[in-house]
Amino acid sequence: MYIVPISSAITPLDILSQNETAAADKNKTASPSFADVFREVITDVTETQQVVNEDSARLVMGEIDDLHTIYNNLTKAEIAVETFVAVKDACQQSYDQIMQMSM
Repeated sequence: MYIVPISSAITPLDILSQNETAAADKNKTASPSFADVFREVITDVTETQQVVNEDSARLVMGEIDDLHTIYNNLTKAEIAVETFVAVKDACQQSYDQIMQMSM
């Protein structure tokens, strides 16, 4: 009768902990910081507003015949502003809650 050693099927604990640490470091670098998210939202608002301003100037000059594109750009700008306001409101609420905490 041949007995298969079980040591080959068991992973040592130190290797498992190293894998978990590496996975945690990978997840930590993959998640953006709050400043990055806020900066991205502000950049999106600025860019969509610039596109809308260009579209409105070109519409006044008679250079645009496609109103559908203008409407789509206006909708994108509106969504960007609504997202910015929602993020700003969430930040304000979080700040207010932190300030109300007793030490």
